[in-house]
Amino acid sequence: MNTNVNASSTPSKIAMLKGFIDNNKTLTTILFLISISLLVYFPVLSHKFQMRWDDQWVVVNAYTEDGLTRSNLWAILTEFYNGQYAPANQLSYTLLYSAFGYNPFWFHLLGVIIHISNVILVYLFIKKLLNLSKGFKTESVTRIAFLTAIIMAVHPFLVESVAWLSASKILIYSFFYLIAIHIYLNYLVSKKIGHYLLVVLFFILSFAGKEQAVTLPVCLLLIDYAVKRDFRSKWLWFEKLPLFIIAFIFGYITLLSQSADKAGLLSEAPRYPFYQNIIFASYSVTEYLVKCLIPVKLSYLYVFPNAIGREVPMRFWMYPAMLLIICVSFWGFWKKHWVFFGISFFIVHLGVCLHVIPISRFAIVADRYVYVASIGIFFLMAYFVDKALNNLKYKNLTIMLTFLYVLSIGIYAHQHSKIWHDSDKLKQELKELLKKRNDFQKHKANK
Repeated sequence: MNTNVNASSTPSKIAMLKGFIDNNKTLTTILFLISISLLVYFPVLSHKFQMRWDDQWVVVNAYTEDGLTRSNLWAILTEFYNGQYAPANQLSYTLLYSAFGYNPFWFHLLGVIIHISNVILVYLFIKKLLNLSKGFKTESVTRIAFLTAIIMAVHPFLVESVAWLSASKILIYSFFYLIAIHIYLNYLVSKKIGHYLLVVLFFILSFAGKEQAVTLPVCLLLIDYAVKRDFRSKWLWFEKLPLFIIAFIFGYITLLSQSADKAGLLSEAPRYPFYQNIIFASYSVTEYLVKCLIPVKLSYLYVFPNAIGREVPMRFWMYPAMLLIICVSFWGFWKKHWVFFGISFFIVHLGVCLHVIPISRFAIVADRYVYVASIGIFFLMAYFVDKALNNLKYKNLTIMLTFLYVLSIGIYAHQHSKIWHDSDKLKQELKELLKKRNDFQKHKANK
């Protein structure tokens, strides 16, 4: 009898041991991601406010200084401010000011902590998603999740969101957004109404950080696609309906906030014609994609190529044609299950920043807008590295090239974070970039 009991308990002991080992590996990975992120971003902790680049009104304002009074909290929740509505972000400033005053260290520390939290959430999200899809070996799941997270942790294209306080809206919206995604994955397993309601709650909190959160219902459909849910199911669409309604309301609030500042779709402000918006969108997608893969010539300002009412330079016309040709020529590649997921994740989360809908933007591209969208590209990079590692012939070469890539972008991100030290340093960086560009153009003309 005792022998049978011992025999039957053996599988449960093995499962407990396996779970213990997996938990230790996960904890070790998370500690490594934290360490690498701190190594890249510790210069940010000594940065000052950008008093000539938006911090002087985004961070330093009456809402921040009036504290946690009932009237100020109501104002934060209900008022539009300079064409923006981001109460969760403003509340973070108010709380920090109430505790530490205008000490930039604490403001920057919070930004670094939230970025690290987002990196960890991405790692756990990819692991959970791939496990739920049941199409990957355990080794591949861990590898893809880790590589996606490590690239996000050290990529220079994301530095602006972490190093610039006025971009903290991106970090806060992303944090709540990623939590909503995690809870949705739990909902797919449990089907509990409580999980669904938590998704709604964190959707609202994410929008309170930044309007880009309106993409969440489409993102959840992408997750449904990734785990191969049946799109013919009425329940799948029924559960998304409330989220789409909320997203529509959020979109309208965003347009109202911009029109209050006499900008955006609902205002009478001059705007580019629709055909130019398509050209700008094509150019922007290309730039975001290229800089995710090869982060070069990063800047805090990418201006439109022409003023409203002027013609677009001829070279920009090639971008819509180029994208169309690439999409058609490689359609067999794009429609592969995980390739489609990664590319779609990238496009969906850039959607509100691509100028197709006229909104208040003075830059054709902005590094901060790619923060969540980049996860789709980083995932694909990790996915293909994993495939290469499964080929013994190229395993050592793949490991070496991957290590060198991560090391090089990490060093670049560390250096790039330093230009955000203060406004003088930031402006000097742009002057040097413009000088190099002008010198290159003169040299080319002389040839």
